[in-house]
Formats: sequence, C-alpha cells, structure tokens
Amino acid sequence: MMFPTENNDTFLLFFHGLDSSCETSKYTCIKREPKTCQTVNYRENFNEVFDTYDTLIQEKIKQYSRVVLAGHSLGAWFANHFAHKYNLRALLIAPCIYPSEFLADRIPELADMKLSFPTYNPKMVKVMVEIDDECLDVAVARRTLVNLPKSWEIDYFERGHHRIARSSDIWYHLVHLCEDPIIWMDEATYHGED
Repeated sequence: MMFPTENNDTFLLFFHGLDSSCETSKYTCIKREPKTCQTVNYRENFNEVFDTYDTLIQEKIKQYSRVVLAGHSLGAWFANHFAHKYNLRALLIAPCIYPSEFLADRIPELADMKLSFPTYNPKMVKVMVEIDDECLDVAVARRTLVNLPKSWEIDYFERGHHRIARSSDIWYHLVHLCEDPIIWMDEATYHGED
C-alpha cells in the first residue's frame, strides 16, 4: 500500500464550490498537510472573492516554496484563474468552465462579467470531468479542453460529482502535483502496526 509522507515545502489551497464550504467532501477527503480551504460566499459580492483569494495566495507563496491550487466546480474556475495568474500547478475537479453562462441565474452579478477559462498554463494541471455534472456541459469541456500544453491531463468519469467524492482519484492527482514523497508498506506490516 502507498502512503504519502509529510511535505512541508508544498502548500495546498483548496477552493470550494458554490453554496459549499471547507466542509465539502472534496476537501475533507484530502489527508495531506499543510492545506487550507477558505470558506467564502460567492453570492454576496463576487468581486470581493477575487481579493480574498488573491491575498491568501500571495501570503502562501511567500511562506512556501511551492503552492498548489485545487478546486471543485466554481472553485475549480477560481483555481484555474489563479493558477494561470501565478503560474501554479492545479487540480480542477468538475470545473465550471463558463460561470457567466451556467451560474448567472444563481449569481446575477455574473451575467455582466466576462470570465474566461484560460488553458495555456505551462505548469502541471489535472482536470477531473464528471460526465453527469449539472454545472459542466461535457460537450463544452471537450470543445474547450483542446490543444492544451503537454503538462495538462484530462480524466472523464461517469456518475455526477455530488454523489461520489472520488477521494482516491483526488489523492492520486495531488500526490503528483504536490510532489509528496510516498512510502510503500506491505499489508502484513501495515495491519500489524498499532
């Protein structure tokens, strides 16, 4: 069995989805440290969220040699936005590629915003696309996520993102993105430990 070991050089910053929080299963399933997920209310003042996240990222970039961003749904849009801005690695879980189109009925402020989904980040980016996702049209994903840098990897999964946490897939991608050291233990040794 594989287990990650401590990696204090890499900080993981997670962005939750709309109407979610740091209690989302996509974040709580991540067992690595150091990490954080700042709970924000996207519906209140969408523009303030940019400042909140920007300040947090700048603070972590000063403290750690590597910062990795991860996000789910609308949070994945933010993770991608800031990964491009700061040239960082990212894990995008069921990303909301065009929030101005898909979420304008839920956040009216978005209707007048032009929020692009850039795909030119040369750093490692992993994208987990849920085929049955109500916020992500798979046809839009397949049209948008093309001609990507070689450092990007796209995985398509069956079953909607609100039903399955996919903790093992999230863990697998984050181990690579964060460059967490791995130790191997055989099952006899592992089960014999207290």
